[in-house]
Amino acid sequence: MTVHAAPRRSRAFLPLLLDLLLPLGLYYGLRLAGVDQWWALLWSAAIPAATVVVRLVRTRRVDFLALLILSMIGLGLVLSVLTGDPRTLLIREAWTGMLGGLIGVWLLASVGYGRPALMVIFRSFVQLKAGEDGLRAWTGRWDRDAAFRHGLRVLTTAWGAASLLNALAQLAFAYLLPVDAAPAAMHACWPVIAVPLFLFHLAYTKRHGLRA
Repeated sequence: MTVHAAPRRSRAFLPLLLDLLLPLGLYYGLRLAGVDQWWALLWSAAIPAATVVVRLVRTRRVDFLALLILSMIGLGLVLSVLTGDPRTLLIREAWTGMLGGLIGVWLLASVGYGRPALMVIFRSFVQLKAGEDGLRAWTGRWDRDAAFRHGLRVLTTAWGAASLLNALAQLAFAYLLPVDAAPAAMHACWPVIAVPLFLFHLAYTKRHGLRA
């Protein structure tokens, strides 16, 4: 078990490196080297696009979300070429991030109708941790435990609000901040929101007995 821990941690941090740190580092590295804003943003946008293509090739499956991201990247590049405005690339990235905002809206809407969406999302984690019997016991609490229902609604509201806030903040940064300041602010937005959210999630689920 100890032997495989390091590779697993490395795989867990790989998406963070590819989707967050590498594009940001490349952009500011190119700017320090004197590269124009438009070209620096273009090359930094190529990393997420290449990552999506590699995932499509490796899985050999038509992934709607991946195709949508590629389409948004392509549209942003075309508009940027036509306008010659580097901010167009930032706005394209922000609108791609609005997919997370839609997820936030879905989470918030589910709180008032039926079972909150976070309960559906948690199923695979609960099953992995507690097995089929544990999953049945956990989901069964919804019908007989009012505190359990309230707690899951609170958590779903928190995650939905955080996802929507992140999407709207990135959109505001893309439109309002100077071009050289916007990439750092946009990339830092979710970690700044997510860290206190995760801490709240861990503390709340432990305090209210929501874990499987």
